[in-house]
Amino acid sequence: MRQTTLSVIFLFLLPVSLFSQKLQPVKKFGANPGRLRMYMYNPPGLAADAKAPLVIVLHGCLQNAKIVAKQTDWNKLADTYGFRVVYPQQRVINNPCQCFNFYRPKDINKNSGEDYSIEQMAEYMIHSYNSDTTNIYITGLSAGAAMSVVELADYPHLFKAGAIFAGAAYKTATNIFSAMAGMYGFISLSPEHWAGYVRAQNPDYKGPYPKVIVFHGNADLVVNPRNAKQLVKQWTCLHGISAQPTQTIRHFAQVKSLDKFIYNGPDGMPAVIYYKMRHMGHALPVYPGHCEQRGGHMVPFSANKKCFSTYWTALDFGLIPAPQITGKTSVAKNEQVTYTVPVNYSSSFTWKFPKDCKAVSDTGNNMLTVIWGSKPGNIDVTETDGKHCSKVYSTLGVGVEP
Repeated sequence: MRQTTLSVIFLFLLPVSLFSQKLQPVKKFGANPGRLRMYMYNPPGLAADAKAPLVIVLHGCLQNAKIVAKQTDWNKLADTYGFRVVYPQQRVINNPCQCFNFYRPKDINKNSGEDYSIEQMAEYMIHSYNSDTTNIYITGLSAGAAMSVVELADYPHLFKAGAIFAGAAYKTATNIFSAMAGMYGFISLSPEHWAGYVRAQNPDYKGPYPKVIVFHGNADLVVNPRNAKQLVKQWTCLHGISAQPTQTIRHFAQVKSLDKFIYNGPDGMPAVIYYKMRHMGHALPVYPGHCEQRGGHMVPFSANKKCFSTYWTALDFGLIPAPQITGKTSVAKNEQVTYTVPVNYSSSFTWKFPKDCKAVSDTGNNMLTVIWGSKPGNIDVTETDGKHCSKVYSTLGVGVEP
């Protein structure tokens, strides 16, 4: 989001685009009042008229469509699971550092500027490629994250969910001065005040608001992590739920530095999710590799945290099947309980459970039986297949009944 010292590393960004997957430019997709460029990726195995989900990915400052495609590896997942990806790209004529203008009223109010150009890209994909109108998602990093929030706020009917990496709440900034104040975490408002900015864009809207996933490093010196809390306040209020998490999972997916906070909606399903990555600055978490749960690449604004954040985002979006552990989430002290995952005879399994639990069964197969202890804790399992690829199942938090 910063437009000053980041330009120093511009030269390091240029070679990255040479190695990215080929994207298709789309020159005419609407009136394009924001004068943005549009690139899209349609997986080779997906027919051009096949009804499929759509993911819109917004790059950060000093990036472009090809760089963010390589950084995030959304195309890798699109190839596997059959959805399309659109990459809006900023132009230097709009912003010298190629940041999306998340702080200019003419670009963030509904049906105007860059905001409307991105909406038109989604409409183009719906009408020209039969994209599934019930499965449209958006995500971005830094300035792209802030602009993703703009899209969710201005067009809640269009998006099912969005993922915000080092971003800020809608209308944290309305000029360059408030943008700087917001980046440093100096703007804090009540949940109702934050939600009011969104409601003002859609005064007659009565439908559901998109699910929001927030990723933020607690050592971010560019966009202060206090912005993540403001985002949670804004979107929990819009969903009509508490800003206190329903569930907290420490060391999610066996990533020691990652905590996951879940805020359930009235239907009992997650409406807002906040991933806090400890010891990470202004970056997108990646875990380079070729296995299913590994991906992303090390470019500027990437951090190898052994977390392929795009994979977990796609899972939270509902684009890919969740590798889940089956078993009780509320147990009695000293209760014998069993947890399972799908059987795969070519795989080995490694289970982890709280220290005061006692294993009753072999911990090397797809089933674990333990006598629970006296404290709440997590159940984790890693499956390693015949190709030496590891799959980590979503952490299952277990509480102890009083």
